[in-house]
Amino acid sequence: MKSATTFLALGAVLAALAGCAWDGPAGDGTALKSAMASQIVPPQPRAGRQGADGVAAAAAYASYRQSYTAPTPQGDSALTSHR
Repeated sequence: MKSATTFLALGAVLAALAGCAWDGPAGDGTALKSAMASQIVPPQPRAGRQGADGVAAAAAYASYRQSYTAPTPQGDSALTSHR
């Protein structure tokens, strides 16, 4: 009787572990490497690519920061009468 119980327990464990099996192809990580490479910014700009110059970028950043220190007033739509 003890061997039958052990046999059934072993069968249950093997059946549970069969659900963890992976029968797909073993990859070499190419998909992961490609996904990571697509998210990394190259350290040098690409040749022939146009972008913002330093003066324009600094002005845009200053305007952005100024918008938080002195925001433009916006109307309160809850108090506006719609007749």
